[in-house]
Amino acid sequence: MNTQHPWSRDVLAQAFGPFEPWMSCDDCFERSDAVVDDLLDHNVPLPVNFRAHLAGCGACRDEAQSLAELAATERGIDPAEGRARLDAQIDRSRG
Repeated sequence: MNTQHPWSRDVLAQAFGPFEPWMSCDDCFERSDAVVDDLLDHNVPLPVNFRAHLAGCGACRDEAQSLAELAATERGIDPAEGRARLDAQIDRSRG
């Protein structure tokens, strides 16, 4: 039985990069609070290695999105807006 699964463009982009500059999941997790705070409080762009990691690591991206929603709520910002700001930064790395 042949059960092929079509790979979407997004899945392929995530599987094949970008991975440079490299950052580990541990480093990403350790920096997430500060990076999200800077983004929401001062509109500081995500560091290149952080953006590249989130573009290629779905688990860390999900964690950062949840964090952005929570941090936005704490600041009186719509959680969807907090997530959208993060996603816009991550998607810059795919352009």
